[in-house]
Amino acid sequence: MSTTAKKVIPIQALDNNRYGVDRLLRDGSFVATDGERRLAAEALVAEPEITRLLHPEVRYEVTDHCNASCIMCPRDKHEHGREHGIMDQAKYEKSIDEVVGLGAKKVVLTGFGEPMLDKRLEDKVAYATGKGLSTYFITNGSALTPKRSRRLMEAGLAEMRVSFYGMRPETYNAVMQGLDFDRTMKGLLEFLKIRDESGSKTRVQISYLELEQNKSDTAAFREFWEPKVNAIEIWKPHNFGDGRDYRFREGDLERKTSCGRPENGPFQIQWNGEVIPCCYDYNNQIILGNAFEQPVLEILNNEKYRLLRYAHRMKKFGMFPYCDQCDQLLPHADALVYTNRHNLPPEEAVKLSNTDLFDLVAGKEIGENQLSERYRSN
Repeated sequence: MSTTAKKVIPIQALDNNRYGVDRLLRDGSFVATDGERRLAAEALVAEPEITRLLHPEVRYEVTDHCNASCIMCPRDKHEHGREHGIMDQAKYEKSIDEVVGLGAKKVVLTGFGEPMLDKRLEDKVAYATGKGLSTYFITNGSALTPKRSRRLMEAGLAEMRVSFYGMRPETYNAVMQGLDFDRTMKGLLEFLKIRDESGSKTRVQISYLELEQNKSDTAAFREFWEPKVNAIEIWKPHNFGDGRDYRFREGDLERKTSCGRPENGPFQIQWNGEVIPCCYDYNNQIILGNAFEQPVLEILNNEKYRLLRYAHRMKKFGMFPYCDQCDQLLPHADALVYTNRHNLPPEEAVKLSNTDLFDLVAGKEIGENQLSERYRSN
């Protein structure tokens, strides 16, 4: 009796020229007439070559796998949206060596996934720490155990941000579907106890998204967590690119302005090395190159990345349709409900990278005097 082996078909066809600039400009993410492209090329002739990172932070999506199906997160649109996996350790280490030489100061080990599902996360933290980088990741906290908590602190983790969207089992479990309120709460409190007893300097920030399903818990969240951690933030949800519709996304050109990410944002490397403009591009719809196959400076200076920066600079967002429909181009000062990390007003706070508080519009770090004393002290 003969058997037929199951054929695995990758989501995207693989070939030897997958990341060539001509191919990337013809993948559908860039739309322009020959005349528009010619005008852009003429405008970019005098643009100086980039020789260092535009932003001192590099983000590594160590995995896009997740153990939750949170209602505000478009995991449903991600399942068949792109290839899935965990970042190779050797390729990661080689990339770290490269970005250190280009001015990186901080790495964020998070993309569209739960980083603690990478069993070598602690190794990644330790390697980056050993190269003099500050390390940070965003987690749902569900996989925290005393053993992993100690390992992360011993690896030199500088900061951990935990998404915790409910203060009762019925609200938390309704929003963070697939997780368990009691288990996550236990793991978080154990982490804080171990940190304080060991004298570790790992900062902990707890983040809250206020939704219809959990807004009755907002006051309880602030009351419970603010005395226990270095910082808390409360936000209203965003659209996650094209993933959800929490915010108004259409607007006339006069109201739209660049989010600053193509010009001043952190360099974003996905688990397989693909480079995208920002974390809102959860399905890699605007691929700018591959940092595991090409030098970082080659990617930053290639035609597609330069055209993306030009499109934002000139408010020609239609050249990149995925950007054009993004809520980040429209005013959204009301998105921030509360923070104790800094003293900036909401209309300024929403311009910041939420990891290193870098002003993405002005292209500069905020001053130490703008950080709260509690957050700055660690």
